[in-house]
Amino acid sequence: MSGKRETTPHRQRRQSSGLAGWWRQHREWVAGLDRRQKLRYRLFQTLVILSVLVIGVWLGLKMWMKLPEIPDPSGGTGTTQGEGEPNFDGAELPDVAKSGRRPGVYTFLLVGQDTAGGGNTDTMLLITFDSKAKTVHGMSLPRDTMINTSRKGSGHRLNAVYNFNKGSDPDTQLVNGVTALKKEVGKLTGIVPDFYVVVQWEAVGRLVEAIGGVHFEVPFDMDYDDPTPGQDLHIHLKKGYQELNGEQAMGLIRWRHNNDYSVQYPNGDLGRVQTQQAFLKAVAAECLKPEILLKVTSLAEIFMENVSTDLSLGNLLAFAQLAVGMDAEQDIQFITMPNQDAHYPRVSMVLPVVDELLAALNDGFNPYVDQIRASDLQVLVRNSDGSYSVTGGTLLDETLSRPRGGGSSSGGGQTADEPEAPEEELPDPDGSQVLPPDGSQTLPPDGSQELPPDGSQEQTPDGSQGGGQTVPPSESGGDSSLPEPGGSQDAGNGETGQQPEPPAEGGASTGGTEGSEGMTVSELPDWLNPTGLEPAA
Repeated sequence: MSGKRETTPHRQRRQSSGLAGWWRQHREWVAGLDRRQKLRYRLFQTLVILSVLVIGVWLGLKMWMKLPEIPDPSGGTGTTQGEGEPNFDGAELPDVAKSGRRPGVYTFLLVGQDTAGGGNTDTMLLITFDSKAKTVHGMSLPRDTMINTSRKGSGHRLNAVYNFNKGSDPDTQLVNGVTALKKEVGKLTGIVPDFYVVVQWEAVGRLVEAIGGVHFEVPFDMDYDDPTPGQDLHIHLKKGYQELNGEQAMGLIRWRHNNDYSVQYPNGDLGRVQTQQAFLKAVAAECLKPEILLKVTSLAEIFMENVSTDLSLGNLLAFAQLAVGMDAEQDIQFITMPNQDAHYPRVSMVLPVVDELLAALNDGFNPYVDQIRASDLQVLVRNSDGSYSVTGGTLLDETLSRPRGGGSSSGGGQTADEPEAPEEELPDPDGSQVLPPDGSQTLPPDGSQELPPDGSQEQTPDGSQGGGQTVPPSESGGDSSLPEPGGSQDAGNGETGQQPEPPAEGGASTGGTEGSEGMTVSELPDWLNPTGLEPAA
């Protein structure tokens, strides 16, 4: 009996020192609390559990949200944080790339595709994010930029690169097309973009809906209808500051002119590009608000369904974290690549203005240690005799090296002493029309269709022309496609990038500085007319 009495306290001590004993004592302690003490204890217990969960989620996100490694476009391994793969091998790197990278600076190629228009890359932006300085610089690259390639005719256009190189295998088309496009952007700017983001433009409307609308100043009364199958496009917006929903936002960035041309951008397609840039800043301002975190789930869903990229969702969230505290108005800047008419026979294209381009690149875009120079670019330049040369590298289309007369051609056509266009024109991948050999026809301000050579027929609001020929709105080749940056279809207004107004009765060109309400250029929003001056006639 004595042995049993000796072992019982020992067993009790062992139980009380274990987890079961602790839990029993804890329950006895809780049972001894009064009602108010129990309420406080339960609240404290809940807060502790929530804190542990939050810390766990935060640690998990920190491990998942990481910056990508900057790929080495020469085909080597990446150079900075994280894991990554080179985007393409055997790239021709400019000398400036060998000077090294500025820390915390990342570059992207943002591409907008119109799925209804054959997947054309009509919107291309080079974007540089300086995470140290907290700045974003975006440069719209005109779709009609003339590039150094062995192809002829419309194949010289920048927006032809993707389709010409994507191949026939659906599994590799995206990588092939984007890889070639990044390489061409590197030749134009000296900057081979680190990463790409390809957006189906339908996502813009869904994004605007997800963030609850965007406030924006609509510069004109916009009225355009294209009821044709496959388009069913109807744009009806009133001038003024207002909140736009997703459908209205899509109409804003697609509009170029009213059906009867009574209202249009005074500076042609360049005006639409500037509106798109201003709208992107307005969207960015909404996305930088703290309350956007409550909508991150729906935004992520839109991203996964409508965006193709070589960045992971964790990479994008890491970049978003770096952008916290940025001011969209002060820290985000958009410009259009400085350009001028290329005067290429029979095809409307533009060339970069090298000096102005270099100044812009070295003022916020350059991710390298050294300054970008003309020798780092492979930009086509039109010489005084009408031939073309390259700032760096070799001219790939030998037919461009022969003189074409000393004068400048208007509307992308030929001067009287220019020879015929070289060899056979390739089909234009975006379906736009080319100018006739004599350069006599004039494109409307959006470059959408050709008017008669004598300019005597006037297009009526229903799309018909004076000679009885009917041109349905869908054949305009313009409003059926989504935004193209940077003064595409430039019809020959030299370095101004402006496009001619539709011919008035008798073929005379109008000044085009007033819309249906008599609004002058000086009354436009600042982003459409930063100088406050009327354009030259």
